[in-house]
Amino acid sequence: MLRTVCFRDDYDRTVHVEDSTAFLGSTGYSEYPVKTVETSDAVFVLEGHLYDTDDEERELRSLGPKLLEERLEAVRSWVADRDGDFLVLAYDKETGAVSVVNDTFARLPVYYATVGDDVVFSRELKFVRSLARDRGDLLEPDVVAFAQTLVFGYQLGNRTLFDSVRRVPPGSYVRIDGDVNVQSLHSHDFQQKSYAGRSVRENARELASRFEEACANRDVDDLPNVVSLSGGLDSRAVAGGYDAVGVPYLTATFEKPNDANVSDVRLAERIADALDADWERYAVERTERHREDLLEMKQGLNFLAMSFLLDFLEQLEARHGKFTYVTGDGGDKALPDLTPPREFDGRRDLAEYVVDAHSIFDPEEVADLTGVSRERLVRSVETRLDSYPESACDAQYVHFLVRERGMNWLNHGEDRNRYYCWSVSPFYATGFFDYAMSVPADQKRRSKLQAAFLEELDPTLCDIEDANYDAPVSSVTHELKTLGVNLVSRYPGLKDAITSFLNGGASDELTDALANEVRRAGETPFDDAAVADVVRNGGDYRGQELYNLLTLLATTNYTPARPVRTDQTAVITDGEGYGEEK
Repeated sequence: MLRTVCFRDDYDRTVHVEDSTAFLGSTGYSEYPVKTVETSDAVFVLEGHLYDTDDEERELRSLGPKLLEERLEAVRSWVADRDGDFLVLAYDKETGAVSVVNDTFARLPVYYATVGDDVVFSRELKFVRSLARDRGDLLEPDVVAFAQTLVFGYQLGNRTLFDSVRRVPPGSYVRIDGDVNVQSLHSHDFQQKSYAGRSVRENARELASRFEEACANRDVDDLPNVVSLSGGLDSRAVAGGYDAVGVPYLTATFEKPNDANVSDVRLAERIADALDADWERYAVERTERHREDLLEMKQGLNFLAMSFLLDFLEQLEARHGKFTYVTGDGGDKALPDLTPPREFDGRRDLAEYVVDAHSIFDPEEVADLTGVSRERLVRSVETRLDSYPESACDAQYVHFLVRERGMNWLNHGEDRNRYYCWSVSPFYATGFFDYAMSVPADQKRRSKLQAAFLEELDPTLCDIEDANYDAPVSSVTHELKTLGVNLVSRYPGLKDAITSFLNGGASDELTDALANEVRRAGETPFDDAAVADVVRNGGDYRGQELYNLLTLLATTNYTPARPVRTDQTAVITDGEGYGEEK
């Protein structure tokens, strides 16, 4: 029953628990980090890594009983202090109860649903869809989630694209014992600025020290470290951090067709040369096969435009075997000033701004496509803002960017990588991230903190242009350009017009791919006439808009194979199972 989530030829299947109450299985390549400890009365499973300990088994044996006994204050304390990308599961052999906890950034996305008589808890949305299909439940689409995804590129809160399937929030305890109970153990609060009394230089020095420790701790499993290097600031910081602590690494850069990222490639080579690091360049393609693979793996939760990265990962694997892939994800949240560029009259005004400033598709057009009005979209954003612990609008906006854009969107990009290799980012080390988010916004404005942080790692990193602004981060030109971007951001309509002018229309190839998907489509959450209008006028849309719609159409058209018991960690509990095959 694990066969259909053996996504690649090197995947193996493992059954951890199978009895009259529950089934726990996993699939993956041999290097994928899953650790199991079995005692006379329980089974404990760790997926991922705890970077701040050299004895993961000891931590698993210590935490597991606390999970099953629901000693939540002890679990809360353990989670809050932990540096790791992890999911820990505990199974009680006598009662059949299952308890789970994840890390405070939900780095390993995981889903749950009730399908028939079974509670399903899985790292693979494909598994949930497959099981539901076998039970005759086609999982109704969540039309608000589809609308949110067209607007933002991701769903808000704990939604998925399917009405009865939810994702587990970050830092949560899950109890499966007849039904599913989810409790939040940890919530980020971005209103408190504990380090306002320290200078930019003092804060940068402390952050560099914590970052270097995070880089050293992520050198795991005796595998080669491959730093994904672009011309931006975050990836060069990662390379500089690994270099500073003497962890062996090499750098690699993908080169898109038609010189689409020529500046990134040129600057990445210069950065690697400045660090005296090995650098490799790979020409990548976005093929139909890679689009299909990405759809099967991530079930629409990772933008199909990113399918070229599968080509990149395959080429790296062909050259180096299994490796640890190191990204700069999270750097764009931790170090820049994320506060909004203007003040707001209240939460409703902020929600309106979020929709205007971050929309991919025009919200009015989304209303035509989905039947979800702009008013309903704005209310869904306002509901999310209401759920955050902060009271000030600027802090709530920061929380939205970290929680929704960071965790609900970007985490799926790193999770895509894990079908090929373990993927890490030192920016998500708890001690580093929490400290960085407690530095006041005035120290982050105009990239002051970023420049000082890079200088602490290696001053030469500040001298090479930032690809996003074509100027060194410490230069006056960079400062003026960031001021210009901030000014434009005050007026989302002007920003949209500039973006549309710079990006131009979508390619004929993309328009054709969308038309083909429409021809294949059965019943979808979209209005047929509105979709047909988009296809007819494809040249008037940006590629990002059409890829967003293509991803959602392909997801609704996707027909999962017969059910399997899944990867990376899956649980079926409180039901009678559904067949013999494994």
